[in-house]
Order: sequence, then C-alpha cells, then structure tokens
Amino acid sequence: MPPINYEFPFCVVTKNSKQTKKYAQRSHLDKFHWLVLSHKDQGLYCKYCALFATGSGGGVQTNTPLKRLVKQPLKAFDDLLGEKGSLLTHQRNKYHQMSVEAGKSFLLNYHKPDLNVANQVCKQRIVQIKENRDRLRPIVSTIILCGRQNISLRGHRDDGNTSLNYDENEQNSIVANQEGNFRALLRFRIESGDSILRQHLETANSNATYISKTVQNELIDTCKDFIQEVILNRIKEAKLFSIIFDETTDISHTEQLSLSFRYFYNGVINEDFLTFCNAYEMIHIEDARTERRLTGVALSRIVEDLCFKFDIDLAWCVGIGTDSCSVMASETKGAVHELSKKATNAKRCPCNNHILNNSLAKSSKVTPCRNASTTMRKVVAFANASAKRHKVFEEELEGMAVQGICETRWVERHDGHLQFQGNNLVKMCNALHRITTWQDSKTASDAQCLRHVLCSSEFIIASVCLNDVLGTTVSLSRFLQTSSIDLKRATDAMKDTIHILKQKRTESDSVFQQLFSESKEIAEQLDVEIRLPRIVPRQKHRENNQQGQSAEEYFRKSIYIPLLDSIIVDLEERLSPEVLSLFQLGVFLPKTEYSEVDLVAVRETVKIYQKLLHSPHVSIVLSEFQLWVTKWKREVESGNKLPEFLPQIIEQCDTDLYPNIRVLLQILATLPVSAATAERSFSTLRRLKTWLRSNMGEERLTGLALLNIHKKIPVNVDDIISKFGKTKQRRLNFVI
Repeated sequence: MPPINYEFPFCVVTKNSKQTKKYAQRSHLDKFHWLVLSHKDQGLYCKYCALFATGSGGGVQTNTPLKRLVKQPLKAFDDLLGEKGSLLTHQRNKYHQMSVEAGKSFLLNYHKPDLNVANQVCKQRIVQIKENRDRLRPIVSTIILCGRQNISLRGHRDDGNTSLNYDENEQNSIVANQEGNFRALLRFRIESGDSILRQHLETANSNATYISKTVQNELIDTCKDFIQEVILNRIKEAKLFSIIFDETTDISHTEQLSLSFRYFYNGVINEDFLTFCNAYEMIHIEDARTERRLTGVALSRIVEDLCFKFDIDLAWCVGIGTDSCSVMASETKGAVHELSKKATNAKRCPCNNHILNNSLAKSSKVTPCRNASTTMRKVVAFANASAKRHKVFEEELEGMAVQGICETRWVERHDGHLQFQGNNLVKMCNALHRITTWQDSKTASDAQCLRHVLCSSEFIIASVCLNDVLGTTVSLSRFLQTSSIDLKRATDAMKDTIHILKQKRTESDSVFQQLFSESKEIAEQLDVEIRLPRIVPRQKHRENNQQGQSAEEYFRKSIYIPLLDSIIVDLEERLSPEVLSLFQLGVFLPKTEYSEVDLVAVRETVKIYQKLLHSPHVSIVLSEFQLWVTKWKREVESGNKLPEFLPQIIEQCDTDLYPNIRVLLQILATLPVSAATAERSFSTLRRLKTWLRSNMGEERLTGLALLNIHKKIPVNVDDIISKFGKTKQRRLNFVI
C-alpha cells in the first residue's frame, strides 16, 4: 500500500474539447484486494495474474495473449469501476480466478509445508533437509561470531577445500597458514569435536561445501536483512521516528553515508544504525550534470531513496538530526531543508554535541588560550614522536599516557586539555627537563623551548582557566552522547551549564582568585614567578592594556573573563529559535497546575503537529491537557512522586484517555539530541574497513557493521538458514 502522502498516477482524458485528469485512487486498492500499484511503471497490476497466469488465456477462444493488468500495466484510469469497468471485467475472467486459486495454494504450502504433496509422499526429503540444516548450522554460527566480535573472516587463500588436519610437515599446512580466521575457526570446531561439520566437509561435493567467500557474502547479507527487518518492524510499530544521518570518507576514499533512526519502542528510546551507502554512487544524474558533488540537495535525495527502499513513510518523520555544517544546515539548499519538503512534519534538530564542541572551539579567539592549546598539541606530538620520549613521559606521569587533543572527538578535547592540570603540568615539565640533557641537540633544544613555554605565566594561567571551563562542560559532553536521553533533558542540561558559566562570570573576582592561587602553587613547584608581561603604552595584540594593575587583575581581565564571554555568547547564539520552539512540548510533562502561558504553548504545539494527532481540534487537546494536569495533582495529593524520566511518563499516559498527549510525549521522546549514533557507526566503520580490508563491498560492510553494533538483537541461526535457503535455488535443500 502506498504511503499516506503518495501522489497517485493519472491519465488525461479529452471530452467535449475539455481535458480532465483521472487518477488511480487508494479506494481502488482497498476494494479490489488483488490490485497493486507499480511505482516504476505508474500503472496497475493484478498481483495474482502477473505471477501465476500463463502467457495466453484471454478472449472467447482463451488464446488471446494477456496484456493489461498481467504483462502490461493498466494506465487508463477513466473507466475502472462499474459493471463494464476494467477492474470488474478482469475479476470475472476465468484465468484470473484460476490465478487467485494458484496464488492462495502457493501461500498455503509456504506457511504449512507439511501439507505439500511432495513432502507427504517423500518423508526422506524432510530427513535430508534437516541433515542439510545441521551441516550449515556451524558455518552460520561461525560467521555470526566473527561479525559480533569484529573478527576478519578472509585470508590470502580462501578458495577451494580446506585442510582439516594441520601438520607442520605436510604441504597443505602452507595453504592452511594462508587461510583466514573463518576457516581457522571451522578447523578449531572440528578439533573440538564437531563431528557433523567434519563429516560435511569430508563428504560434500567441492561445489556444495558452503564455505567459499561467495557463500560468506550471501550469509552475511542474510544476517543484514534479518537485523534490518527487526529494526524496520520496530520503527513501523512505533510509527513516529526521527532520521539521523552523516557522511565520512573511509580508508578506500569512499564517501560513506550513515543512516540511523530514533524511535520509541516497548518503553525504551532507541537509536539504531540501519545502513551504510556509497554516497557518490547514489547521486542522481540530474544532480551531477557537471561534477559529482555532495550538495544538500544530493544528500537529501539519497536519504529519500534509502527510505523508499526500506518502505519507510516520511510522513511519520518528526525530526532530522545532523551536524551543523553548511551542507546539512543551510536554510536555502541544505540537506535538512530539502528533506523537510518531503518529511513535512519533521523539525531540524541540530547535534547538541557539535554545538558544544564548536562553542568550545571559540576559545581560540582568546589569544592566550589559543596559544596554550597550540602548545599542548606540540607537547603531545613531541612526546609521541619516539618510543624513547614516550617512555620518559610515561615514567614521570606514573604510567599515564599522553593523550592527543582531537578537534572532532568531543570528550577527547576535554581529556586532552585536562591532562595538563595541576601536578601533571609539573610532571610534564620534569620530563622535558630530563630530555634537555640528551646528546641529540635538536631534541634537547625542542624540549627546552617547550619547557620554557610551559613555565610561562601566560600558559599557566591560560591552562588553569581552560581546565576550569572544560571541567564544567565535560559532564555535559558525555551526557549528550547518551542515546536514551530526550530533548527536554538535554536542553535543560545545556541551560544549566550556561547558568553555571554565567554564575562564574558574575562571580569572576572570587572564582579567579582561587584559580590564581592554584596557578601560583603550580608556579612555585616549577620554581617560576607569576608576573605581568611586558606592557608598553601602545598595544595591538593584547587585551586590556591598562597599566598600574596587579597580575591577578590583569590575567582575570585578559584571559578568564574573555574566555567565559566567548563561550557563553556562542552557546546562546547556537540555540536557535527553531530548536527552542520544540521545547514547548515540555508543557505536557507532569505538573500539578497550569497557567495561561501553558495553554498558549498547547495551542501552538497543536498547530505544529496537528497532522499527527488523533484529533486536530485545539479544544479537545486542551481538555485532555486539563484532565492530564488533574491526574498528576491527584497523584501528588495521594503521596506519590511525579515521574522524572520520559519513558516512565509515556507508559503512565493511557492511550484511550489521553491519545493526543501520548502522541506529543512520544514526539518529544523521538526528537534526536545529537548525531552521536552516526559518529559511533563511523568508529565501527574504521574498525571494520582497515587498510588490510579496504576492498570490502557495501553490502558486506553493512552486514558486518550491523552484527557488531546490534549485539542486543538476537540472530537466530535457524532463521538465517531458512532465509538463506529461500533466496535462490541451492544445491542442497534447506527449507521444507
């Protein structure tokens, strides 16, 4: 059945010199159960006759070739109904009735194979099929194990028969040494006593062992289809969903697009990765007339094509989660803007982790902080440039490794800066001091230069200020990467963080006094003194060039206050009005009383999501809201606490009593908080597609990624064997 907002095909009919459009309608499909619509051919078919009717059988002599509704689509929609209409005429044909009987008989045998005449006559066939399934079971289990644990399957030689016995003196041991993990694990199973697998590999024909790389790909593809089917069924049962997508370049210079979905199912908020795809291969021809470019329009069409492929109706999409780059977020040609033309109920939900990371990057506008971050990167690069240097730092830091400061990994930005705080800074200076005594003049000179910068007053103050701010935001960064949090909790956490930063700004005198004392303690351990930099009457590159102020006052005005101001202002600017408008959904969270402001928020929310509600009338939703508030007031008066987490609230929202409020709460739970799920899929991609496995195809890559990511989705071996046996004709029968 086509989706709700599907545009049905039409034909143009000329009558009395006037042209009119006659459409195929959904009511036609509902009335005639055998009728289906072909999106590709833009016409109607009889699903039974197209599959089971012979090449001829029409006409009075029953020898006329069958065309309309059978071999060719019916595109004349002006005369479908009525006694002489095309549909009723076709339904009365004898070949149609015979095709319907053949189709129903096929379905009966498919669902109840024991009724099949061949199975009833030949009991030996059933015994043979069970034996074949037992033979394939250890092979499938081994492939699933490799996928779950991210173990590469193939080796240099994975063709032909495998050697069951390993002997260093035998020639076949050379071949065995070049085989991959998959065949090695099969051999290990045999050595552990798997007699069925041994018998299979010893007795099976060379073209029916089912251990070749081709069968590996087919079984991995079957596992992929199985996991995707589970996720898609959950999405369709949840009905409402959000799309999360992003793109990256892998080791083979292929542009990979990751597609994930967020939905509320069975009382839990889920964010599930679904597939990878080669973005450049899916670009439409009209989008690549001059050159292949991943524009916002091209990305949106790729996502639309993937949703159509998986039979996902974009009318039920309520949110689109991406990062904040211009290709995604542009208001004129961005991917989100273009995709929202099809997903009309979806709202843009920018990644809050990217917002926080980009705001922290704004600290580079404060010159001392920018210089301090650059120096930290140089120290990390210097320490990790050789094993000898790394060993010195490891000894001074008591076994702790020096971490890199990554621009894109959100938590690593925090951890990379925080490792330079307090005593660790002193220990790093000690490590650099040891290196200055080495015979290598260049290494010793570089170490002396870095140590000199680390011991400067500006670096010590800037690092302490950065650690103070990043220590406030590191918990938020980790919290925003949790897939189970909802948008309201994430926004509240961001607002709380901004409030704490503003409070530090208001109380900057007392807060910085403590930070300055900490800086002086570090300076004393380094045997240096916190002092003012050289100040001249005219300055261009240093803030607050006032004379006659103390070192504490100078550094507070030139480093700490500008750092707080830049981050606070940028965070507030990035919380766009469009995103803030989504927070009106929070009005439906449990409360014991409401105000006129709450009623206004309810009215505005109904206008936004009226197409998704059971009743689009504002008065009905307002009545539900008043009843909802009364319910929680009664609960509090009875001594019960208000639930804090959204899944608990939704579970206590009765579908019959509060149908519209439940939908709105489900929307709130479905709106994405960040693009962390897409980023995590890229981490899996990099572990899977290494430089040793750079030629891996898209289907195999997606299958292995799904097995590795969705470990909580059970993959039944018997179900995989059944799906594998039904995909095409096999040399061995696996299904009854």
